[in-house]
Amino acid sequence: MKNLTFCITLILLLAQSAWAQSNSGVVAPVSNQLKDHPAPYLALHGDDPVAWQEWGNSVVDRAQSENKILFVSVGYFACHWCHVMQKESYQDKEVAELLNQKFLSVKIDRELEPALDGRLMDFAQAILGRGGWPLNVFITPEGEPIYALLYARQEQFLEVLDRLNQFWEKDPDKVRELVRRERQTNVRFPSAEWNLQELTTLLERAPGKMLARADLDRGGFGDTSKFPSAPQMLFLLKEYALNKDPTLKEFLVTTLDKMAKKGMHDHLTGGFFRYTVDANWNVPHFEKMLYDNASLADLYLQAGKVLSREDYLETAKTTLQFMQEAMWLDGALVASFSAVDDDSIEGGHYLWEFDELGTLLSSEEVDLVSKVWGLDRVPELEAGTLPRWEDTVAEYAAANNLTVAEVDDLLSSAKTKLVLARSSRSLPVDDKLLAGWNGLALTTFSHAYAEFGDASFKKTAESLASFLSTRLWDGESLTRAHAKGVAHGTASIEDYAYVAKGLWDWANLSEDKALADTAEQIARAGWQKFYKDAAWFTEDGSLLAPPVGVEVMQDGATPSPAAVLIAVSDEISRAVGDQDWILTVRAVVNRGQRELAATPYWFSTQMLALRQVIAGKEESEDSQVQ
Repeated sequence: MKNLTFCITLILLLAQSAWAQSNSGVVAPVSNQLKDHPAPYLALHGDDPVAWQEWGNSVVDRAQSENKILFVSVGYFACHWCHVMQKESYQDKEVAELLNQKFLSVKIDRELEPALDGRLMDFAQAILGRGGWPLNVFITPEGEPIYALLYARQEQFLEVLDRLNQFWEKDPDKVRELVRRERQTNVRFPSAEWNLQELTTLLERAPGKMLARADLDRGGFGDTSKFPSAPQMLFLLKEYALNKDPTLKEFLVTTLDKMAKKGMHDHLTGGFFRYTVDANWNVPHFEKMLYDNASLADLYLQAGKVLSREDYLETAKTTLQFMQEAMWLDGALVASFSAVDDDSIEGGHYLWEFDELGTLLSSEEVDLVSKVWGLDRVPELEAGTLPRWEDTVAEYAAANNLTVAEVDDLLSSAKTKLVLARSSRSLPVDDKLLAGWNGLALTTFSHAYAEFGDASFKKTAESLASFLSTRLWDGESLTRAHAKGVAHGTASIEDYAYVAKGLWDWANLSEDKALADTAEQIARAGWQKFYKDAAWFTEDGSLLAPPVGVEVMQDGATPSPAAVLIAVSDEISRAVGDQDWILTVRAVVNRGQRELAATPYWFSTQMLALRQVIAGKEESEDSQVQ
């Protein structure tokens, strides 16, 4: 796509277009369909004056019959700026009147429609150079994206609506022609020859290239905000286990320490926040997501073993316990906790004012948490201060002539009191039960039970396996989510990949043959639905214009679902002895070498799959020789 040309052309056309009245006939008005919706994020918009519709054939058919642009707004429950734009624009009568008269408005929960969200995000990044949520995309009745914007103040949003409507009413065919001309068409990717030396070299060079973009002093990647980058960290950890590079170890330890000790980690009840808004890991964006906690618990579990760090194992264990205690609902784990409380205060559930501590704790406890958690510092946020480790228990004990055991007891007492006080504060929850994210969690609980032998981890894994295999899988296809006991959303490749992986991991550990068969069925269905003409697709069918496949799928906040599906299919195909499937896996994992070599950061899970398949291939060849 000639992205810059497209964007400039559209903006000029929007600016130059003149007002023209629509000639369409009178049609029945639409009303807001989201009142009392089972999905919490959609229900939040049920009282908006905007006549929100659900995504589906009916709204697309109506757009075509009325020749109206679809305004598709994507967000999620824990998204702070989504709530801000709702308050400023979607609850405003002037905005609603314009949307209701001139557009058909669709509200999307990105967690229910991940493939649609991905398609629209790709478009936004192509024309804007960045992405995020709320994600707002204008689409022709035929499913061609026209224009995108992220969070926008009300006056800016109204201006875009007015100009786009003028442009459309003046010459809708010109809009169609423009977007159709710029749309990419699918290509057939050539196959690559298997060259073990080249593949090995690619993998050996990847850690150095990734460290070149790392923050070696503070840990993590980037120099502004800091994300956990769990797929990348796991790849680097496994590379360190092979080569013992001291520079790599130092980076891993620095990053893991900062994430566990600073503002990313909730030091009262456990669990990790989404990311920090600063480069020093101090101030988090306060949403807690299931996928982050599942991925990070597994990362700390693996790191504890590879790096011989008991504290990392403890971090993994407490994160899993947080998931069990706070996220458990009806046999599975909920999607997320909001970044804002019921008073729309970001972080309000987690922050403390210093004067408040004196009413809850003893003077000795106040002094302790002030020093070790830095709760006497100047607050970075208006609502108060977040606990984060500024001093160690041992250092505080030495400075105050106390034993470590005495300080531990004092800190435990203070923590119990603060947890009790915090439990009375509101914390909105998105209680959807998502297939893919619970699949990730099942893999982690499987690994944790294998490591710790904890009976509660076994019970959780068994329940997750039952939920995924019996309530979300019907023998042919997966359901994306349950919300208040009702099926919702459209399953994507991530659901098939993560669920197959989770079920396979637990089936192997529990020696459950029926569950292993289900994992195999889901993996095979994943290939059938999402791998076509030598390309990966995120969705199986779409109301948007035909999707464009990719040769190799990138990591995001979660691991590349195509790479996960490749890796679990490698294990399954070798276990069942399906030679055709084995050869298919080897051929597909061998693709995209140029992209992997150029930007390995984005393909960490693909490289893990590649290393796994290489090892399996060599093992198979050795056994044949013997």
